[in-house]
Amino acid sequence: MNSPFIVNLYKPKDLTSYDIIRKVKPSFKSYGKIGHFGTLDPFASGVLMLGVAGAQRLNEYIHECLPKTYLAVGVLGKETPTGDMTVAFSQEDSSLYLKDVISRFDINFIQETLAKKFTGEYWQAPHKYSAAKYEGKALHEWARAGIEIKKEKKRREIYNVEVVEYNFPILKIRVTVSSGTYIRTLFSDMAQELGTIGCLQDLIREQVGGCNLDNAQSADLAIGEMSFLKIDEVLAFRNIYFAEKEAKLYSNGVKLKKDRTYKMNEDGLNFNYYWVRDLNEKVLGMASIINGEISSQVNFS
Repeated sequence: MNSPFIVNLYKPKDLTSYDIIRKVKPSFKSYGKIGHFGTLDPFASGVLMLGVAGAQRLNEYIHECLPKTYLAVGVLGKETPTGDMTVAFSQEDSSLYLKDVISRFDINFIQETLAKKFTGEYWQAPHKYSAAKYEGKALHEWARAGIEIKKEKKRREIYNVEVVEYNFPILKIRVTVSSGTYIRTLFSDMAQELGTIGCLQDLIREQVGGCNLDNAQSADLAIGEMSFLKIDEVLAFRNIYFAEKEAKLYSNGVKLKKDRTYKMNEDGLNFNYYWVRDLNEKVLGMASIINGEISSQVNFS
């Protein structure tokens, strides 16, 4: 397979995302560089998408265009520095309100409260124990060195909140969010909305776009046993088709006027991104239309 492609793998708990890269790298050596689309913490499990043979260059577009769904299992009334239970509790809520009121909340009340508060626009700063970078180093590295870096809040989007189960103090929530949303921070904010503190016990990334747990594969499979996804199956952008002359100009980095295209197919994700193809359907790259010109974003040719 010579064209760029994506592999949907399952990352188990207690492995880093890079552990998965190291495991499969020898098998994909002949395809060149590989990279993953979104770090999963060691305590978390679930969908880990890998880009191969040039597809890793689509990282920012995967993050921008595809929502992510997580199943978060958290504990109310307890807090840790990392926001998860990989370290000892740093604070516990011993209030009567937690014991007598929050413990008796009806699941429908929690659903209504959290959906009303969090669905839609959501402003969030990266957790101090996260992989977000500051001066080239991850925030968790700074934190473990005793230096807390506070970054500005960024706008995120919460598309859906579903309270799956409540068995005090365990609260299980499924959320669909925009990329860049830190679920540990979100769960902590949700606990505060309910009147207490909270941290995650478990986290599963169930879906990124069309890649989900049902079609995720083990990293232990031999390359011949794996199934691959075409980049345009994962990012179903609209299409621009070039005849031979225009295809050659595009491949050489020339900006072309929109009206010079052979044809356009407007069925697809509603972003200002298009797959550029020749008349044989080969994907030459990805482009945007800026001021009437087709501007290359990623060139595979």
